[in-house]
Amino acid sequence: MAALSDYLESGLLSHLFRNTAFPRPSSICIALTSGVPRDSDNGATLPELPSGISVGSVPVNTNYYRLNLGPPATSGNDTWHPMGVDSGTAYSVSGTKHNNIMGYFYPLYLSPEAASELNDQYETYTFEKEFPSVIFYGPGLSATQSGVTTKSTFPDYEGNGFIKNKNQLIFGTALTEWGWISGIAVLDHPTVGSGNLLMYAQLANPRYVYIGDNVRFDVNSLEISLK
Repeated sequence: MAALSDYLESGLLSHLFRNTAFPRPSSICIALTSGVPRDSDNGATLPELPSGISVGSVPVNTNYYRLNLGPPATSGNDTWHPMGVDSGTAYSVSGTKHNNIMGYFYPLYLSPEAASELNDQYETYTFEKEFPSVIFYGPGLSATQSGVTTKSTFPDYEGNGFIKNKNQLIFGTALTEWGWISGIAVLDHPTVGSGNLLMYAQLANPRYVYIGDNVRFDVNSLEISLK
């Protein structure tokens, strides 16, 4: 994620360039959509799942609701990792220094000489979209470094300027078939059909939700970045 809505784009541009106040949302809420939202959508026009349906003339509760993460001013630090920190796909230097560096760093090597420190056990990777025609050298599956714990697979490059969820995000148990979930949206109001759309994204792996299913985002699986 994320594509910004017209509402957020216009508010940010006016705030930055025209000295117009753009208040922080009172709540940050996560919604599920059956289709991919549009920039011009709002909380009422969003193709969001319904919280209730009618079977004949009988109203039925679907048990779908937006996840309300609360006011960002008070809940943000408990909900999101600090900007750009991704210890889950980094190497952790433990106990000893490596090249006088301790802490977390991304496993990107721009030269064969740097990669040779991995006992010649390295692989090459390319990221044609972000870095066309640039070859990256990374550790092979059996590569080790002194004081460094390697992952079993080399992670994709993520860069900076993103946040990820600290905690698991779980929607309510479906009491009816919700059908296909194709998108996700961030809004500023907890009630279905209300509020302003802030940003949205299409899910890479749409899912059909049956009765009894739970839709959840595991820790670090919901990443929000602006590109």
